[in-house]
Amino acid sequence: MNIGIFTDCYYPQINGVVTSVMILRDELVKRGHKVTIITVKVPGHQDEEEDIIRIPSLPFARWKEFRVAVPLFARAYRRVKKLDLDVIHTHTEFSIGLFGKYMARALSIPVLHTYHTMYEDYTHYVLNFKPGKRVVKKLIIRGSKVYVKKFNALIAPSAKTKEALERYGVKNRIFVLPTGINIQNFQRTSPDHPRIQEIRRQLGLTPENRVILSLGRVSEEKNVQLTLRQFAFLQKTHPHVRLVVVGDGPYREKLVQLHRELGLEDVVRFTGSVPWEEVSYYYSMADLFVSASSTETQGLTILEAMASRLPVVVFEDENIRDVVVHGLSGHLFQDGEGLLKALGSALDNQEFTSHMADNAYAIVQSMSKEHFGESALQIYKTLIDEYASRNTCTLEE
Repeated sequence: MNIGIFTDCYYPQINGVVTSVMILRDELVKRGHKVTIITVKVPGHQDEEEDIIRIPSLPFARWKEFRVAVPLFARAYRRVKKLDLDVIHTHTEFSIGLFGKYMARALSIPVLHTYHTMYEDYTHYVLNFKPGKRVVKKLIIRGSKVYVKKFNALIAPSAKTKEALERYGVKNRIFVLPTGINIQNFQRTSPDHPRIQEIRRQLGLTPENRVILSLGRVSEEKNVQLTLRQFAFLQKTHPHVRLVVVGDGPYREKLVQLHRELGLEDVVRFTGSVPWEEVSYYYSMADLFVSASSTETQGLTILEAMASRLPVVVFEDENIRDVVVHGLSGHLFQDGEGLLKALGSALDNQEFTSHMADNAYAIVQSMSKEHFGESALQIYKTLIDEYASRNTCTLEE
C-alpha cells in the first residue's frame, strides 16, 4: 500500500501529534508499506530520512512554535502526484491538511482525517472575554463540522473526541483509535543510570529530594498554573519534594513569573524542551507524574508515564476513562483541593502508590504501537475497498 500522511507538525517539533504520526509511520513501514510524510519546512532542520516532502512555511500567528505552509504548492503537487498514492491521511486542519484534501480529489483516492485537537478549548488564544469566547466557540464548532464533511472517514483518538464531534453534528463515520505507545521506549531506567544522575545534578536535586514531574507543551490550557499553586501548599508538609516542569510553549514566561510570586524559585525547575530521546530519562527520574489538563484528546504523556511505571495523578476527564481508575491505576482529582490531597496521599503511601503504578503498567500494555499500526492499516484497506467498489458501480451504471 502507498500512503500519504499530511501534517503541519513533524519532527523536530515535539508534541502529541508528532508522536502519533511518527509511531504510525514506523508501524506502517515495518509492515512493508510505503509511507510519505508531507509537511512543512523547519528552519535549520535537515531530514535524515527519505520519503519526506517539506513545503516552505511561516510561523503561525500567536503559536510561533507551529508553522503553516506558504500557499505555493505547484512543485509539491507534482511530487505528490508522482507517488501514485492509494490513500491520504491528514493530521491537521490547516494548510497541509487542506492540501491533502485537494490532492485526494485530484488523484481520486480516499482521504481520512485524525481529529487531534479540541479547538473549542483554545478560544482564549483568539478572545479572552466570555461573550467573545462563546461566539468563537460556536464558529469553531461550525467550522469543524464543515471542514470534515468531505472526508471518507474520521479517526478520533478517544471516545471523548468522538462524542464531541457527534455533538457538533458531524455525520462522517468515526473510528476510535488511540495512538499506540512504544512501550519499549519507556521501560523504567535504574535511578543509578549515569544519565539520570547527570540530569539530577543539572537540576540541583539531592538524593533526598523526591520529584513530581509535569511534562508536555507549556500552554495555558494545560493548567500547570494549578499544579504550581497547589505545590506551594504541598511544600508546607513535604519540604523535600521538588517539581520539575519539562516542556516549552507560549505560557512558560507567565508560569515562571507565577512561581516567583509564590516563592517557589528554590523548589521548582523549568527545563524547557528536551530532546525526544531524553524524555524517558525524565519519567524514570521522577517519583510521581501530574497532569492538571482537562483539554486532552487522549493524554499521551499520561500513558507514557504509566508505561514507565511512574505513578500518575491526573485530572478526572473522559479522555482517560477506563485507563486511570482512581485507587486502582492512579489518583484522580477534580479541583485544586483534590489535587493537593491526591499529591499528599501518593507521596505518603509509597507502597500503595507503587502497587497502582504496577496496575497502570498492566493496563497500558494493551495500547501498544503494534495494535495502533495494524488497526490504522485495516481502516485504510476498508476505505480503499469501499472507494473502489463505489467507483466500479458508477462506471457500470
